[in-house]
Amino acid sequence: MENELGFLSQMFDTLYLFPEELEEIEIPENELEDEKKEEKKTEKTSETPVIVPKKVIKKQLPTDYYGENKRNIVVFIEHSGIDIFRSKEFQLLLKILGALQLTLQEVAVINVLEQKDNLPKLIEKLSPKYYLYFINRNESPISGDEVPKYVPTEIDSLPAVAADSLSKLLLDVEKKRNLWMALKSLFDI
Repeated sequence: MENELGFLSQMFDTLYLFPEELEEIEIPENELEDEKKEEKKTEKTSETPVIVPKKVIKKQLPTDYYGENKRNIVVFIEHSGIDIFRSKEFQLLLKILGALQLTLQEVAVINVLEQKDNLPKLIEKLSPKYYLYFINRNESPISGDEVPKYVPTEIDSLPAVAADSLSKLLLDVEKKRNLWMALKSLFDI
């Protein structure tokens, strides 16, 4: 019986014995004392709860637009990646804004792929004075009107410049040059 219990106790964490089985088992005194010490330790730890400081992780929720829109310039982009801030396309956008002596705080960058349904309300909220388009389509995401690219024009009744998507601009020096000429004309630089 003892060999059988020894084997079973190694196989299972908890071993339940019935009262009739307990009569046949002899437990040495030192093991009984060890069990009593263990019980006292668990009683002490259960009496005083341990307070573990929790690490606070601020998760950035999806936003309607990036930037603070201080100069009411709305920039439309198409970005399908996960981390927009670390992308080469977003870095290019920051360089373009820097060349115009603008910062992210002065514009509102709207990812058209994320805001398809919310776009009219968002535009009304932002009350833009200028539009910059960096999208693959040849029509405005707001009205669907035809958008001429790399030419300062009026789109959806506001001064605007449209260009190809930022991912296409990354690889094409000629398109960057055309964009710069159009932007200089739009902003009188």
